[in-house]
Amino acid sequence: MNPSFSLAAGLLGAISLSLLSGCTALPDLQLARQAKARGDLATAQANFRPLAEQGYVDAQIGLADLLVRSPLPAQQGQGEGYYRQALGRSPAAGVGLGKWLASKPAPSPAERKEAEQLLRQGLAAGDRSTLIPLTALLLRDPQRIASGEIAQQLGQWQAAGMGEAQYGKVMLYRARGDYSQHLVEIEQTCEQWLTTLSECYPELAALYQGRADTAKQQQLLERLLASYQAGVLPAASVLPVAKLLGSSANGPADPPADPPAAKRLLTAISGSYPDAWFSLAALLKAYPEQGGTDEMLGDLQQGIAAGSARSALMLGQLYLVDQYVPVNFHTAEKYLLQALPAEPKAHLLLGKLYSEGQLGEIDPDKALAHFLAGARAGDPNADVALAQLFGDGRGVKINPVYAYSFAKLAKHQGLAQGQVLMERLAPQLQPHDYPQVESLFSQELQARGGSPLSLSTQADQRQGTL
Repeated sequence: MNPSFSLAAGLLGAISLSLLSGCTALPDLQLARQAKARGDLATAQANFRPLAEQGYVDAQIGLADLLVRSPLPAQQGQGEGYYRQALGRSPAAGVGLGKWLASKPAPSPAERKEAEQLLRQGLAAGDRSTLIPLTALLLRDPQRIASGEIAQQLGQWQAAGMGEAQYGKVMLYRARGDYSQHLVEIEQTCEQWLTTLSECYPELAALYQGRADTAKQQQLLERLLASYQAGVLPAASVLPVAKLLGSSANGPADPPADPPAAKRLLTAISGSYPDAWFSLAALLKAYPEQGGTDEMLGDLQQGIAAGSARSALMLGQLYLVDQYVPVNFHTAEKYLLQALPAEPKAHLLLGKLYSEGQLGEIDPDKALAHFLAGARAGDPNADVALAQLFGDGRGVKINPVYAYSFAKLAKHQGLAQGQVLMERLAPQLQPHDYPQVESLFSQELQARGGSPLSLSTQADQRQGTL
């Protein structure tokens, strides 16, 4: 290891292996699938990952499905990597990769081309779940919309008996800006294909809510719940409707919120979908008249008991601010640790607890461990925290090279504060320091493209990284 990185390596080597508790049971693919279906992502990951690392293709695809849903770029990149490892060994890998590439906020031209190819291959092989993401991908191209190519393609798919093409037309109307001119057709289409296309439930809910058609709305929700309870629809198909009805950010052109209806839907799926408890708590936070603080806290506790990491993260955050519960840093620590590893944001909050001495004395070992884990999970704010840790000497020796490197990593991820810190730290660097900065920067980028950091990893397995 480069001796210039000995301080950080030494700190990492001192990390207690008991910071996070690992899964001691043998990994189980069926258990992983069941946990994934009910939204218990922590259990699903814990069982998928060891099998995926051993090369089991179904586990690689299952883990990839979870990772690409993460808001953190590093985990998304890992998910894409697992899809690519499984390519050629399962058709589901190509479909999953195609859907992921198509859903990226700003896919490159090469990614769009690859996504279209993979999704068309899946559709040709009979996987009709690719039609809607393929349509969404095509709709990213204004020229294809204006030329009528997409309308023609949807007509061909519809003539071939693919009901999904009907909903594709709804997507086309929205993209063209003439959605309001086709409301009757949209309603008829979605009512006709409701049993086939779960996407039609939120579409119809918005239409009925917008025109205050309470009778049809009630019938729709009853049908939705009946389909869920019969096992026809998964909980994931109920969530978009609950989100629509519980949205507090609807604009003048959007349907008004209906929090009681949203609460009813979320309560119905809470028994099989742990994160529904988190959504219920968030709903009560937005609409206190629906239940109040005690019920909100109870929902979070129910979620934690069911395995919802999001519930643990939210409850941990509540104990950091004096609003719904009295501030209690030790209780916050307990819940934030429970949120890991499924909620990497908890690393940043834990790092702040340890670096600021809110639990008693400053603990630089734990602070560095959690900030680094959060940064490697893709959180640029954790890079800022690392820059400040080494720049200000919060329990560690001031090291401008480390500080500047992490500020640069934050800037690399698009955080403006990274540039501000770089400008503040630059006067402390000497010309011979910049090669070390580039070396550390490159090592960290490489580390973030690999396997996620485990706080139980032995120090000698971190050779070549910070």
